[in-house]
Amino acid sequence: MKKICFLLVVLFVLSFTAGCSNEPQEAPAPEKPAEETPVPVEEPAAVEPVNVTIAGLKGPTSIGMIKMIDEKALQSDKYNVEYIQEAAPDSLTGKIINGDIQISSVPINLASVLYNKTQGKVQLLAVNTIGNLFIVGTEDINSVSQLDGKTLGMSAKGSTPDFAMNYILKQAGLEGKTELNYVLDHASLAQSVIAEDTTVALLPQPFVTQTRLKNPNVKILVDLNEAWNEATGGKSDLYTGCIVINKEFAENNSDFVSEFLEQYESSVNWVMENQKDASVLVAKHEIMPDAALVEKAIPNCGITFKKAREAKSGLNDFYQILFDSNPASVGGSMPDDEFYFTE
Repeated sequence: MKKICFLLVVLFVLSFTAGCSNEPQEAPAPEKPAEETPVPVEEPAAVEPVNVTIAGLKGPTSIGMIKMIDEKALQSDKYNVEYIQEAAPDSLTGKIINGDIQISSVPINLASVLYNKTQGKVQLLAVNTIGNLFIVGTEDINSVSQLDGKTLGMSAKGSTPDFAMNYILKQAGLEGKTELNYVLDHASLAQSVIAEDTTVALLPQPFVTQTRLKNPNVKILVDLNEAWNEATGGKSDLYTGCIVINKEFAENNSDFVSEFLEQYESSVNWVMENQKDASVLVAKHEIMPDAALVEKAIPNCGITFKKAREAKSGLNDFYQILFDSNPASVGGSMPDDEFYFTE
């Protein structure tokens, strides 16, 4: 009987154990993924704006772009643009050669000189003045031939007016017969004419108008455009001013250059259509001191706009005349095709 009871107990325990073993086992808790350390997002490096200096001379070249000067045109997050004006080309030449000035107005012959001197690092971008030179004074003469034995006041030695006048005198047989008396800049020569310390002088507009307004005795004696036409047999216009550009800057900033050309042309057109308003801005920016004077002068300032490629044919004729007369006037050699900027 005891054995039977023992067996029953054993069977009961075994049945209980088997039942427990069939129960589902609790699944182990999933492991939590290790927390990732966030990677810091690098902020893009700030891009420094490109510094651009645009220079003009205190005369027609700056008058033509006065709207751009007043509006500080082309200034942006990408370009830090500065407009400057100088009284004489000599103040700009070294800075243009060194690349401190990217775009500049200069006498037309100086553009070729700079191209040759820098081995092509400076190009002609556009023509901005044609035919604005006159001989003025208080003497009673009306032709180049009457300059024989006279002293002629001159400014900006080595610039276009200088070489053009020398060519005209040479063609008239007056080389060495007319004394040329040079002063530093147009403004100084104009004041000398007004005071009648200089009685015959070669000046560009608007300084011609300035001398006549300040001293009623001063007259226009010779239109140099007519004298040039006669001396050259009508082979060339009397180009006087242009815009040059640093070639490397142009290659690296093509969109900026295209916009500059577009806005310069727009400014020239605005000046010619709004001469009174333009004159006020010229005085405001101290390019010329008297708005009324500038307004009277603008129609005779020869302000124009021609891209380099459009002016190339006429300029080649002009440069050839200067070169044949004096190779140094264009820098020793005629400029080649690479001289003329193209977009």
